[in-house]
Amino acid sequence: MNRLPLLNDTTLHLRYPEREFSVEYLNPILRIVQDRESRATIRLKNQSVSYKATILGGFSTSEELQGEIEYRKFFLVDWHDDHSLPELLFHKRPQEISREYHKLQKIELGLERVGSYHVAYKDGVTADFTHTGPEAWDFHFSTGFHGSVLKEPDGSHTIRFKGLRLDAEEDGYDSESKFIITRSKYSNNLILILQEDATVHLRLNSTADSG
Repeated sequence: MNRLPLLNDTTLHLRYPEREFSVEYLNPILRIVQDRESRATIRLKNQSVSYKATILGGFSTSEELQGEIEYRKFFLVDWHDDHSLPELLFHKRPQEISREYHKLQKIELGLERVGSYHVAYKDGVTADFTHTGPEAWDFHFSTGFHGSVLKEPDGSHTIRFKGLRLDAEEDGYDSESKFIITRSKYSNNLILILQEDATVHLRLNSTADSG
């Protein structure tokens, strides 16, 4: 069963042949929307909540249902405590998983069990970030910009990239990559900061335990 963590202040879109869901996480509330009339609202609480709550260690979740929502056929929510991200556990792999990102939002490489990210910027430029090894990624942009990222055994990162040369009349201040790269001081993972609004499509790894 594949897992996917839910990132705070984001909405995840899941498309199946027979259903579509939007999953919004705004700590401490998680909402699963099937359509305008059908939704589930899940809240993380301590053990002092009502008897209807499901106890998970020192914490519990309460769920409010509206309409006829049937998300449990497709996935479950695993949420241990207020220090961990809630995760979706998929019974059925979605045909499509995507998020809407705004300019300056971040993607942390290595945080999710994802085989690749396909980034479709609002201006038509696309990019693919593909997981090629335990600590390695390749990236290819429709602009011709491409390269790779490798995490070394000492924790440092090697980044290689190549792009197209500008003609004399072209604006040299335009970014060919459309992202800024930095590092998380907590996990040492690389972070991509998107320079434009974009829709990001996620492809899960083939196994739940892939790095």
